[in-house]
Amino acid sequence: MKRYITGVFLLVGIAFLIVGCGNQNEHLAKGKELIKSDKRRKEERAVHEFKLAIEQEKDNAEAHYLLGFYDSQDFYELNEPEWNQASIAQRGQHMFKAYQQKPREYLEILVFDTLRDDDVDVQNAALEALTLVYQKGERKLLLNQLEKAIKSKDNRDRHDAQWVMANIGRSDPNTMVPILVELLEHKQMGTRLNAVKALGEIGSEEAIPVLAALIDSGSARRVRDREVAEVRQLAVAALGKIGGKAVPELVKITQNKGSSLRVDAIRALSSLGDEKAVQPLLDALNEKSSREIVVELGN
Repeated sequence: MKRYITGVFLLVGIAFLIVGCGNQNEHLAKGKELIKSDKRRKEERAVHEFKLAIEQEKDNAEAHYLLGFYDSQDFYELNEPEWNQASIAQRGQHMFKAYQQKPREYLEILVFDTLRDDDVDVQNAALEALTLVYQKGERKLLLNQLEKAIKSKDNRDRHDAQWVMANIGRSDPNTMVPILVELLEHKQMGTRLNAVKALGEIGSEEAIPVLAALIDSGSARRVRDREVAEVRQLAVAALGKIGGKAVPELVKITQNKGSSLRVDAIRALSSLGDEKAVQPLLDALNEKSSREIVVELGN
């Protein structure tokens, strides 16, 4: 009899546990159903459910991620009680909280899925979350994922990775620039293109020598030692974005009348407004070229 009563209590305890778990995620399930439905203002109503899900279970990773993905002040009227300022930063923080609960799962989602979304606000929220991961999370794991993405055969993955790497690199060039420089040796041209682009966006003068060497490789004797024209052309544009100590390198290219990148260097210089660029630009105005030269002198 005692064994029977113990068994009954055990079954009742399990039943309560199952019911409790069901109630705990009820709002999350309802919100996800709303997103998939055709109901009016479905996303606004779903966001409300995701918020309730977090109130009941503050560490619910999926609820935090979905709230960051869908929460937008555009879904609320100013005078409604549900209205709030759902900024990009707040949405990114929710995505970061999802990452904190399940780092590997949500880091991969953020890098390979969320950044691909057509909504610019969602992309920026993902960037905010990944920046927080770099600052507070597993930095090495993030860098591994970004390197995986920039080496991908998918052009969108490569583009998204260089965008994030460039943004992070502006605040920490000492870490990011060496990684991008190493990627200039990658066998895939698309990877090298995006590495050059990120270096230009970061704007660190530490990248000038390697970009200059990449440009000069066009005159190498052996074909295998020459970088392709597209990458070298983008390297010239990157020097233009860096400016400063990159100006002499650009001037050197403009003075080489046999260089196929001469016009690109002139265009890069024209956007800088540096005194050292004035004379090469004036010289360019007096020349004829098979490529149109448009020079805009700075004030």
